[in-house]
Amino acid sequence: AVGGGSLPGETLPTWVLAISCEGSDGGPEAVMKRLREAKPPLVARIEDDQVILDPRTVLLEEEDSLLTALREAFSR
Repeated sequence: AVGGGSLPGETLPTWVLAISCEGSDGGPEAVMKRLREAKPPLVARIEDDQVILDPRTVLLEEEDSLLTALREAFSR
């Protein structure tokens, strides 16, 4: 949802990437911590023990740093 204020209940179409954290050291919470500590930090959420990323605001020039942060967060 977009938020309150002038657009309460308004939604934007999107798609998400759901990443299973089975076997990840520390589970989804630990992965989320590593994503927040990445440079630049990545904001995600947890649903059903999966890390959920919504890349709708990722610019083309940011893709490499996003992929690097994901690799590092899941390689531990």
